[in-house]
Amino acid sequence: MSTLQKPCPVKNSIHGRRDARPESQSMDRVLDKALESIHAVVPPLWPLGDYVAVNPFFGLVDQPFLQVASNLRNIRPCNLLMPRSYFKSLLQQGLLSDKEVQMAHSQCVTEHPEWHGSLSLADLNNWLGQPEAPPPETRCRTFADRLDQQEGSAWASHITNDITRHCSAHFDEGQAGWPSPWRMDSLYIAWKKAAGISRRMDLLGLRGFRQMVRTLPDEPQEAIQRLLQRLGVPQGSWKHVLLAQAFSVPGWASYIRYRVRQDEAFGRSNADLNGLVAMRLAYDVALREARGMGISDRFLLEDAPTMERIGGLPSPPVDLVARHVLQVAIENVYRKQLLSQLTVEKTPRAPDAPKKLQMVFCIDVRSEVFRRHLESVDASIETFGFAGFFGMSMEYRSLGSEKGLAQCPVLLQPAFTIQEKPLGADAHDCEAIHRRQVSKTENQSLWQRFQSSATACFSYVESLGLGFFAKLARDSFRASVARLGWPADSGNQARGHRLGPEIRQDGPCGLPETSRIDLAENLLRNLGLLDGFAPLVVLCGHASEVTNNPYRAALDCGACGGHSGEPNARVAAALLNDETVRQGLLKRNIRIPAETWFTAAVHNTTTDEVNLCDPQLIPTIHSALVAEINGWFRMAGKEARQERCSRLGERDGSDILRRSRDWSEVRPEWGLAGNAALIVAPRSRTKGLDLGGRTFLHSYDHRLDPDLRVLELIMTAPMVVANWINLQYYASTVDPEAFGSGNKLIHNVVGRFGVLQGNGGDLMTGLPMQCVQDGNGLQHEPLRLVVVIEAPKDSVEQIIQKHGVVRNLVSNGWVTLIVLDAGQKYRWTPRGAWIET
Repeated sequence: MSTLQKPCPVKNSIHGRRDARPESQSMDRVLDKALESIHAVVPPLWPLGDYVAVNPFFGLVDQPFLQVASNLRNIRPCNLLMPRSYFKSLLQQGLLSDKEVQMAHSQCVTEHPEWHGSLSLADLNNWLGQPEAPPPETRCRTFADRLDQQEGSAWASHITNDITRHCSAHFDEGQAGWPSPWRMDSLYIAWKKAAGISRRMDLLGLRGFRQMVRTLPDEPQEAIQRLLQRLGVPQGSWKHVLLAQAFSVPGWASYIRYRVRQDEAFGRSNADLNGLVAMRLAYDVALREARGMGISDRFLLEDAPTMERIGGLPSPPVDLVARHVLQVAIENVYRKQLLSQLTVEKTPRAPDAPKKLQMVFCIDVRSEVFRRHLESVDASIETFGFAGFFGMSMEYRSLGSEKGLAQCPVLLQPAFTIQEKPLGADAHDCEAIHRRQVSKTENQSLWQRFQSSATACFSYVESLGLGFFAKLARDSFRASVARLGWPADSGNQARGHRLGPEIRQDGPCGLPETSRIDLAENLLRNLGLLDGFAPLVVLCGHASEVTNNPYRAALDCGACGGHSGEPNARVAAALLNDETVRQGLLKRNIRIPAETWFTAAVHNTTTDEVNLCDPQLIPTIHSALVAEINGWFRMAGKEARQERCSRLGERDGSDILRRSRDWSEVRPEWGLAGNAALIVAPRSRTKGLDLGGRTFLHSYDHRLDPDLRVLELIMTAPMVVANWINLQYYASTVDPEAFGSGNKLIHNVVGRFGVLQGNGGDLMTGLPMQCVQDGNGLQHEPLRLVVVIEAPKDSVEQIIQKHGVVRNLVSNGWVTLIVLDAGQKYRWTPRGAWIET
């Protein structure tokens, strides 16, 4: 085996030391553009504690869906469409008909003749009759992948494991007993220092790797340029080669992209993503120079057409085009069924009874089931759908914590800070309770470190293990008690003092009077609740109740940054009960009756229980109503659990309650599996309809929104978030290996921020397989989101033309947009026009 060659000299350097010669400047621009494309295309991956759904094709929505499906698999082995066998199964089961396939084919030919025009219906039927074809070869791969294919080696796996060792130590958030000594350095510099002394790669057979790493420049971009030159990659292929390098470790690339995104939001720079690419490229260079004899370097040519954006380019492969037609067909089937429900003539109803209760739920698809059953209990109940953070973009600091949680969608940044405090306590008591809570937290952390330390792990089990026998027995017999995620709702009381939000008018956590009135007004106007207030208005956040589940945040409120929505609901209720705020709202033509009281509640989506957060604060004049409402909650919860039983394979509602406490349960609930549509309309459009827990429901009445401000907000925020959720479930179903996170049963938490599959490999992204299938079949039907908006189509088009992100989603096939306008249904086409449907 040969040793590594010496590095080739370079003619320029990066960042302030660039060569002034034109050819070097041109090279710099090519590299900068290539690295910018990586930052744009790699999706962020939020850590476990704040886990939220992310569109895996983040940065690619400005391109048509089918073109992305064709181009993306040239740089990573992945699929954006289900296999042929899936569509054949639907046809055989009668879930898809020949007529529907024919209609979808006609639609595709009309809208994309450049792709589908050469695929006749006969060709499509012939394709369906053929066996599953092997996946096409990824055109641009790492050198390690090509070497493994030729020699049957495992270099790609060894490299990924080595990168995982470095990244997990560098980004560790307290799990490791011995932190990395280079944590204060950048990822790339820390890797250089560690890899420069580690013998691991040398022992695996890559001799001279340490020496090679030591010779690399300290600047990642300069190192990348040198390494590309050593590989002999033509400049026209730099972007694609570097994308392939990043997507060879997509989990770490995505987590680092999240950290870069956070740093950018706070005005800090972060070059770690460039550093990761430099690290990965260094292994390839080392392999080629040590083992590269006879291995073909098939780098893309500078004019490689299929890797560029569409524009008179050849059609995607026939296999992809055929699967796209069938995908459109199954989406049309669901859309037709949904629209037939939404547009059915309803029998005239008797005048609405006076409202006793108005409840505002998150638009989450799980709320649809509970809302439907709650409304059926009593005619005096009215429900609304709204983003679950209730317009409160805030950082919430729990008692004893100096760092808060961002309780808002990840597309936003907290606008203010709220501190949890014991309600009704004086300053002296507050300080004493705070000290006890801090001490308790520190002791728990110390105990956990002792349990996991290298010196104590064996003696801990031998000496103290029997002390945990009772708990182990309880957990084993499914009697453990799970807790919701926020301290206040899990019984975290402090000597009789209920914990709650402190809303001050001054200081760092303060909200000036005008800001408080603005927040309250925006909430009510965006909700469309401006008059006709019920005696009790409940703002209902939601949270999950599970145990032993690293992905529990994925079941909590995405609108609240992957946390419980209770803090937001309580803050919003406190604002709307504030007399100063009400006086300010009155001056803005919003009159809240004196007898109306706002209160918060939490919908436990795992058990379908709803509990009021602060019943002791509700005025006594509502005592009888509160008792009645709690009875309504119990009745609706029982019916909702019964509906969910069959899907979870259980007999009755008691089994649903058991699942939340079972530490061995890998499917405590289905989360948002099955999501397929967002409906933006008055509740009257959907009330009484069984939508199967598949729809996001956002209340909206265009008659109350003449300036389109509310509709614009819905289409640029909740619609985008719903698309993120939908595409994460879609991708985790279509290609669980590329976009999912594998099997929950063999997950290992790393650094407290992510999971590995087993003891190594890449950081996992997406959803575990247990979130989308039940072991026998899929529980999530892979459909791209259909958005139905009840509003004038001209108003909707104004917003499409104004916002590029919206235009990209609805024009490039990532979302299907339907408008209900004056009794007619219109669909927005990729050609940028409406068509009656």
